[in-house]
Amino acid sequence: MKLLITLLLLFSGVAEAQRLIVEQRTVKNEEGNDQNSWTARLDQDMSTCMDSYENFMKEKFRAKVDKRGKNMLVAEKIQLPELTNLRLDQRTLFTTEASGTAVSFMFSLGYDVHFGLDSYPDKFEKAEDFVKAFVRYHYESAYAKRMKEIEEKIKSKQDDIESNGKRTDRNNKSIADNNKGGGDADKTKAKNDKMLRENEGYSDDSATKRREISDLEDELSNLSESLKKVKEFK
Repeated sequence: MKLLITLLLLFSGVAEAQRLIVEQRTVKNEEGNDQNSWTARLDQDMSTCMDSYENFMKEKFRAKVDKRGKNMLVAEKIQLPELTNLRLDQRTLFTTEASGTAVSFMFSLGYDVHFGLDSYPDKFEKAEDFVKAFVRYHYESAYAKRMKEIEEKIKSKQDDIESNGKRTDRNNKSIADNNKGGGDADKTKAKNDKMLRENEGYSDDSATKRREISDLEDELSNLSESLKKVKEFK
């Protein structure tokens, strides 16, 4: 049985790759008894991971999830045909770690009948694939959400640049009209100088936003590459 599977993923804003790990651990169930689990180590906080798990169970298995204490979610009497044709209880323990959250999956056919290294080891080994499916779901959802946020930011900044261009064009037209109109030269110069300063501000703002767009596009590219690696995680 494979006890450790690692995948290197690049995360935006992090200088070096972070390891995404799925490993076998012994953890305590809600009765305080030791139980074998498959544990995924994720980079998000506990609340985000719990929400992700609940959505995963609802969308993929139409399973209702109940909360036990502060850090355990349980899906009772669900059917997972890829593991067994019997109904089982699937418990998930969430533990805060320095780099994120450990999400430990336990599988039980009854009160004292659990998948593990000593009992039903073949089914326990298959359960690893279930956990890896959750990991893919979790990161695909997280990346899709972040990518949508980035795309909206890029669109907003592009709109601001376009708006700055229109304001600059209006000012340039007014300056040209002022220069043709005659009148008080000092007042005309003061008006034109004011609009020229505004144009400089618009230009600086657009330059800043172009740099920000470039950074966001780089982040988007990194996320796309990370998403590709997540989809390949089998």
